[in-house]
Amino acid sequence: MWVGLRKNDSAAIAHYTGIIVLLLALTMLVPLATALVAGEWDPALDYVLGFGAAAGIGGLLAGQAPRRTDLNRQNALIITAVAWLTASLVAAIPLALSGHYGSFLDAAFDAMSGLTTSGLTLVQDLDHLPLAHNMWRHLTHLIGGQGIVVAVLTFAVGMRGGGAVSLYQAEGRDERILPNVVNTARFIWFVTLVYVSIGTAVLTVGNLSAGMEPGRSLLHGFWHTIACYDTGGFAPQSMNALYYHNPLFEIVTVVLMLAGTLNFNLHADVWRGDRRELFKNLESRTLAVHIGLLALAVGFGLGATTLFAEPGEVIRKGVYHILSAHSGTGQQTLYSAQWTRGYGDLALVAVMLAMGLGGMASSTAGGVKALRAGLIFKGLVLRVKQAIAPQSAIVGGTFHHLTDVRLTAELFSGALVIFVLYVLSYVTGALVGLAYGYPAREALFESISAAANVGLSAGITAPAMPAGLKITYIIQMWTGRLEFIAVLAMVASVAASFRGRQKRGRAA
Repeated sequence: MWVGLRKNDSAAIAHYTGIIVLLLALTMLVPLATALVAGEWDPALDYVLGFGAAAGIGGLLAGQAPRRTDLNRQNALIITAVAWLTASLVAAIPLALSGHYGSFLDAAFDAMSGLTTSGLTLVQDLDHLPLAHNMWRHLTHLIGGQGIVVAVLTFAVGMRGGGAVSLYQAEGRDERILPNVVNTARFIWFVTLVYVSIGTAVLTVGNLSAGMEPGRSLLHGFWHTIACYDTGGFAPQSMNALYYHNPLFEIVTVVLMLAGTLNFNLHADVWRGDRRELFKNLESRTLAVHIGLLALAVGFGLGATTLFAEPGEVIRKGVYHILSAHSGTGQQTLYSAQWTRGYGDLALVAVMLAMGLGGMASSTAGGVKALRAGLIFKGLVLRVKQAIAPQSAIVGGTFHHLTDVRLTAELFSGALVIFVLYVLSYVTGALVGLAYGYPAREALFESISAAANVGLSAGITAPAMPAGLKITYIIQMWTGRLEFIAVLAMVASVAASFRGRQKRGRAA
C-alpha cells in the first residue's frame, strides 16, 4: 500500500529542511570572512546576499513546525531527498552572483556537484576565481562529504532519538559507530577534523617547498585536503592535480583519498587498536582485490600506448587514477581529452569499472560500494553451492563485516537492487549523452562519473553542453549520492498524495 503525506508530515518535512538550510546559511559566513580578509568586496556582497536568502528561506521553512516532530522512516527519507535538493539550490545563489557561471542552472550544477562530492564543474575561468568562491566550492565538499543530515545531528538541533536514527539511516548510513547516532555524527566530524588538519599541514609545507607563497600554499593545501579526503574532485586550478607536477603531492593526496573512502566504522576500529579488522573485513578485502586487478589492467593498457614514456610514469599515473576513480575523488593528472585519445581501451574500461564500483559504505565515497559487490559475489557462490548440494543438505553462508554476519536472502537481494539501480543510472545517463550526439565512450564515462559521484571528466561536462544533459547529471549526482531509495520514496509519496487528493475530489 502506497502511503501519501498528511498535513503534519508536510510540516515536519518543511521544518527539518529549514533547519538544514539555516545551518547552510551559517557556513556561508566562512567565504564571507575570506572575502573580507582578502579584500574581495564584490564576492563579499555575493555572500551577504546568499546568507540573507538562505536565512530567509531556512527560517520560513523551519517555522512550519508541526505539533509533533517525531519522524517515521518515510518522512526521514523524504526530508533527506528534499533537503539535499533544496540545499543545492540555496548553495548556488552566491555562485550564480559571482559572474563565473553562465546561468543559475550552471551554478546549481556546481552546488549539487560540490555537496554530493562529485567534482564535475561548469565554472568559467576557474584560474581567476576569487578566493571566497573557491572557499565556498570546497566547503560544499566538506559539508556534503560527511552528510548534510550528519551535520544536523552533530548539533542535535531539536532532534529526538527516533527522528535522529531515521534521518541518519535515510542518508544511506545503516551502521552506527557508537550506540547514540548523535555521538556517531560527532565522531565522524572528529575524524574529519584530524585528517583535514594533518593533510592541510603536509600539503602546505609541500607547496611552500615548491615555491608557492605562504597564503596561497595554505589555501591550496586546505582545499585539496578537503577535495581528496571528502572524495570530491574540485580544485582551485583548471589543470586539477596536473597543475602541481609533484610526486609528493600525489602521495599525500592518495593517502587522503584512501582515508576518505574508508568506512568510518573501520576508522573507529583502527583508532581503537584493532587493525586486524582491516584484513578480515569483507569490504576492505573486496576493495583491495578490485584496486589490485584494475591497477594491473590499467598498467597493461597504458603499457600498450604512447601516452607515458617511462614505465615508472605508467605505474605512477595508472595507480593514481585507479585510486582516484575507485575512491570517487576525481583528481586527475592528465587533460580530459587524453581519457579517450591515448589512454587505451583496456585502461579506460578499468577506470570506468573503478568509478562504477566505488569505495566503501559509510564513507565519503560514492558508487555501488565494495560491501555490496562482496555480498553479491558471496551470494552468487552460495546459490551455486545450494544448487549442487544434496537436497537434504542445509547450505548457509557467513561473512565478516565488523562482526560475523549470516548471509541472508534479504541482504543479497538488497545489495543486488542497489547495484541494478546504479547500472540503470549509468546506462540512462549514457543514452542521454548519445541522444545529444556525444560519442559512446565519452557519454558512458561521463555518466558513470556523475552517478557514482566521482568527477573525472572526458570533456563533455562544460558550460556549452545542453541544458538537458546538465539536468540529467544533476539528477544522477543527487540520486547516486543518496543511493536512490530516498529519492524514490519522495517520488512515490508525492504520487500517492496526489492520487489520494484526486480520489477525494471525485468522491466529493
